[in-house]
Amino acid sequence: MLEYVLAGGLGLILGSFLNVVITREPQREAFGLGRSRCPECRHDLTWYDNIPLLSYLWLQGRCRYCGVAIPWRYPLVELASTLLTLALWIKFPGNILLLAYVPFALALLTLSVIDLEQGLLPDVITLPGIGFGLLSSLVFQELSFFSALVGALTGAAVFQGIAWIYAKWAGKQGMGGGDVKLLAMIGAFLGLQSLPWVIFLSASLGTLTGIILVLRKGLHPKETLRTLPIPFGPFLAIGGLFYLFGKEYLLRFLETGGLF
Repeated sequence: MLEYVLAGGLGLILGSFLNVVITREPQREAFGLGRSRCPECRHDLTWYDNIPLLSYLWLQGRCRYCGVAIPWRYPLVELASTLLTLALWIKFPGNILLLAYVPFALALLTLSVIDLEQGLLPDVITLPGIGFGLLSSLVFQELSFFSALVGALTGAAVFQGIAWIYAKWAGKQGMGGGDVKLLAMIGAFLGLQSLPWVIFLSASLGTLTGIILVLRKGLHPKETLRTLPIPFGPFLAIGGLFYLFGKEYLLRFLETGGLF
């Protein structure tokens, strides 16, 4: 029981740091320096105003100094980070691979939120992520460097081609270089064999979301894409996490035609 509490507590603390990265990185601020502050009035926060989740509840979701509502994103990211870290411990209890998979999963969470808020997938996260994934495949015997390297290269190449086809079809640049680098990062961590699943799952979720938007807006698909661009990073992240947690079930499905 204690190990679950410690895993969840670590995720909660890391989630607070992720919020700093999500807030400061798009503004090109150094997220490792300086105290946390209210994004509205810019007042520095005391330590007791910055306790993950608890401070939000204690302050009833409002800044102590200006009274402006604190965005829901802050407690949600902290909660998501806690659940992800706890789920990874349950999936890989005591496994040294957690040293690779925890940073990977939390990077996916961070990138997803930044993409949803800003339409960006910062190189400062994706490029070191590719390098860390490749390095992990060299350090941990359970991983394959060849699969990681080919996965990173293939992920980048495949999505570069998809981006080109999309631009031709939609008449505009839809998938940027950030999506290409994110899929390369996923390939570096999860290997070449993960890419078909990740692409299929992310494309299915993205297509479903697009159909829902088309039906709600009553527009032509191309017009919907022009007026309501859909960040694709979160769908890739979901695909990567789904494969990370459910790889055994997916492979069993291929072998037997059933999940159980």
